[in-house]
Amino acid sequence: MQNNAEDYEEAGVGIVVITYDSPELQQEFINAGNLTYPFISDIDTSTISALGILNEQYSPGEPAYGIPHPGVFVVNLNNEIVGKVFIESFRERVDGEGTLRYALEMLEMEN
Repeated sequence: MQNNAEDYEEAGVGIVVITYDSPELQQEFINAGNLTYPFISDIDTSTISALGILNEQYSPGEPAYGIPHPGVFVVNLNNEIVGKVFIESFRERVDGEGTLRYALEMLEMEN
């Protein structure tokens, strides 16, 4: 996503990441990758669960419990989800360039 962050900004599309990691672990990741977009920490996975993206192959107590399926929600200015792309495996990720095109298409359909 960082490789495309400037393209997102130019298109008026924001990026926000949510993970089950602590803010301290997130900050290490942010620093290591020189990431410029905000991260939200959902340690208790309440938001991840409410969004229906909790990877259920892990049980409470397992080290990977709380990990969400990787993906993207497209949210409009009214805070409504107007599109989403999710992948079953956490080992795969959605492509930043393709995701931007998808987000722009979903937001354009709103108008």
